[in-house]
Amino acid sequence: MVTPFRVKSILAAASLAVASVLAPSPCSAADDPPSALELLKSVRIAQSSQDWKLAGRIRTGGKKIPFKLTLEKGVIRYQFTDNGDVLTLRLGEKTSTLEETKGGKTTRVTGAKLGAPVHDTEISYEDLALRFIYWHDAKVLGGDMISAHRCWKVEVRPDGPNDSQYARVILWIGREDGALMKAESFDAAGKWDRRFMVTSVMKREGYWMLKQMRIESSHGRSVDPKPSYLEIEEVEK
Repeated sequence: MVTPFRVKSILAAASLAVASVLAPSPCSAADDPPSALELLKSVRIAQSSQDWKLAGRIRTGGKKIPFKLTLEKGVIRYQFTDNGDVLTLRLGEKTSTLEETKGGKTTRVTGAKLGAPVHDTEISYEDLALRFIYWHDAKVLGGDMISAHRCWKVEVRPDGPNDSQYARVILWIGREDGALMKAESFDAAGKWDRRFMVTSVMKREGYWMLKQMRIESSHGRSVDPKPSYLEIEEVEK
C-alpha cells in the first residue's frame, strides 16, 4: 500500500488515542529486527521533525468534532474549532508534556486527568500525550502485516505500576519507513482497551499522509458500538 514512501499517520493513542502526525524516518527492512528501543526512538525523532498545518475532524456516527492541527519543531497543537479549546503536546528527548488551554487559562495535564476522555471522544489525554513511545520496558514480538505493509510488532509496558491507565501497548511499526500503522492497548486484566489503525492515506506534495484512522474503545460498547474516525480533510502546508 504505502511501502515505498514516507508516511505520516495520526494517533491519538493511540492515540491518535490519539491524534498526532508522524513523519517516519527510515528503519531497517531486513529480517533481523532493530532493538525495540531503537524503533521507539525512530518514531520520536520522526514526530519532532515536521512542520505542517492540517484541518480535520473526529467523527462518531453523526457527531463531528472539527479541529486544526499544527506541527512545528516538536510541538503539536490541537485547536478544537467548536469551542476554541487548545491542547499543546511538547515532545522532548526523554518525555512529553501535554497542556490544555480553556478560557485563556493554560494548565499541564497530569495524574488522573490523563485517563479522562478528550472532548467527549474515544481518545484519552494519555493517548494524545504519546507517553508509551518513551517507555523503556519494550520488546520486539516479531513481524506482521498491516494492509500489505510489513511491520515490526513491538510491545511496551509502563516504567512504573502507577504510570499509566494501560498495562501494556502493542505497536505496529513499518519495517521500511518507521510508520506507526496500528496501536492496541490493554488493561491489567489483559483485556483490550483501545485500538487505533490507519485505514487510508493520501498523497500530498510527494508525501503519503494519513487520511483516516479508525479508533475503537471497549468502554460502553454494549451501548454504543460505533467506532470513531479521525479524518484529515485539508493540508495547509
